[in-house]
Amino acid sequence: MADPASPGERCECGEVRLAPEASVPLAGFSKELRLAADAERYRFPFALRGEIPFPVHIVFSPSERRAEIKAGDLKAYRVSGVASPCEAQRHWIVWWRTGRVTRTFAAPRRAGRFPGMAPSSS
Repeated sequence: MADPASPGERCECGEVRLAPEASVPLAGFSKELRLAADAERYRFPFALRGEIPFPVHIVFSPSERRAEIKAGDLKAYRVSGVASPCEAQRHWIVWWRTGRVTRTFAAPRRAGRFPGMAPSSS
């Protein structure tokens, strides 16, 4: 049988099937969710940029109906009102593909004068 999280295996929702985990790197997840008595942990591969899939981790509490999803050293994405980890996964994928804020620092051009400097009066 194939690894349930292999990129070829799909869930009935159409996304990559979640693989249950006994433990995950818990740094970055909230203490409350990590310590919830019914906390469940999952992972799935996802190509953050390009084509190379990275492991994305989910910590989900069925009683609290909330989850946190985290990839690498990124800040955990929190979602509430979800009935399953699969639903949390779908929220995260939609957020990653369309709704996340992508602000990058743009250094000023090196040509021309510094913005905000008044022209010298000679």
